[in-house]
Amino acid sequence: MKYALIGCGRISKNHLIASLSNDLEIVAICDLVEEKMEALLEEFHLEKNDGIKKYSSYKKMIEETSPEIVSIATESGYHAQIALYCIEHKINVIIEKPMAMSIADADLIIEKAKEKRVKVSACHQNR
Repeated sequence: MKYALIGCGRISKNHLIASLSNDLEIVAICDLVEEKMEALLEEFHLEKNDGIKKYSSYKKMIEETSPEIVSIATESGYHAQIALYCIEHKINVIIEKPMAMSIADADLIIEKAKEKRVKVSACHQNR
């Protein structure tokens, strides 16, 4: 399954570990800060993997790599916006907690996921 990670901060390591543990094909990572992407890839000895593309725009990443599943590990305030964009493009989504900043946005994510027939999962890291 083609996998992409959006957000390469502290918690992103857990998402990358899970993707590697589940034999997902990592096709792209995305962050506004190039150094965060480079450091994450180096930590997992993936810096020489030409199959993993780096993007500063999640929209461009989705257009160019067509992932089947995406983890959203950005700052909390962006989770709903990114999730809805992914869902609209029929991509399954794992959203780091909180899923959204409002009940209305969370309900919209659930509604759109049902409409587009994709899976959405919110996760909580304890480390």
